[in-house]
Amino acid sequence: MIITTNQKNLKEGLGVVEKIVSRNTALPILQNIVLKTENGRLKLSSTNLEIGISFWLGAKVEEEGEIAVPARIFSDFINNIRDEKITLKSKDNTLLASSNNYQTKIIGFSAKDFPIIPRTKEKPFNMVEAGNLFDLFNTVIDATALSDTRPELAGVFVNFLTETVEAAATDSFHLAEKVLNKKNQGLKSIIIPRQTAQELIRVLSDLSGDVSISISENQIFFSSPDWEVVSRLIDGRYPDYKKIIPEKWLARVLVNKKVLEENIRLASIFSSSIFDIKISAKEKGLKISAKNSDRGEISSFTEANLKNEPFELTVNYRYFLDGLKTIPTENVILEFTGEGNPLILRPEGRNDITYLIMPLRN
Repeated sequence: MIITTNQKNLKEGLGVVEKIVSRNTALPILQNIVLKTENGRLKLSSTNLEIGISFWLGAKVEEEGEIAVPARIFSDFINNIRDEKITLKSKDNTLLASSNNYQTKIIGFSAKDFPIIPRTKEKPFNMVEAGNLFDLFNTVIDATALSDTRPELAGVFVNFLTETVEAAATDSFHLAEKVLNKKNQGLKSIIIPRQTAQELIRVLSDLSGDVSISISENQIFFSSPDWEVVSRLIDGRYPDYKKIIPEKWLARVLVNKKVLEENIRLASIFSSSIFDIKISAKEKGLKISAKNSDRGEISSFTEANLKNEPFELTVNYRYFLDGLKTIPTENVILEFTGEGNPLILRPEGRNDITYLIMPLRN
């Protein structure tokens, strides 16, 4: 392999694929990235056997070839040189990377020893704009379970309906749902692993254009002209989370999101080991307080618009802050649904985001 490419583009591509590089010492080949010429471009690939990522970048190809190189060594070199153009040559499982002012020789491996990353054979199930797909996953990711005790909760549930795409996540203590108005070619429900959703968020954060989605029996493929992500799907049945979303509220508060967030962060300083803060909705506003026998106590008040009767409940401030992150509007709506029932957060003037927090005992 002999190719010449741009350092900036190579750095970008490595930033996409290196995050999932495995540290599995039992399979050291997974600690590598594969460089391969393909259709006049350079393809970078990595996998941890759960997720596979490929990224294509422009290159002048003089000689076809492929090689697997240690991800960390190659990435550290590329990220720390200043020259714009880089020439890569592979021979006898060694990569020579050179530019005007730098030259390095990296011991690699045969790309044939690297696991094959599957390519989709299915027709695209749907096309979703990158920004919308980012919002879909970014809104719900923090509500996924961190434990694999219940594997289905350690992922994002995606439900393709006739007119909408719904994404939801819950660990049974808090729940987030995002609805995207998008017609679909068919009906399908899947569970995407948390790490896959995290990688998609990272990949999609600076991208635009349509993303093609293909689904097989146990895998999902996300692709665009320059990158592709393939992931296993979680096998299991997602709980019917809609049953726990109350249909009616007893009291409703409209409050400035930024001020509320500031007050919650202040209260968190004095919360206990269970991260508890107290919310008291009164006629003229919202009181946030916390008390700790070792640290002291605090209370803050902000003006808010209350409908119906005053209420009071105790919640986990971490879940509350996670919920506020999902709200894109200046003001946030808090819905009290009864003693022992979830507190609901919604954006003002929108019905595409629902966030639930289960209360703590007072």
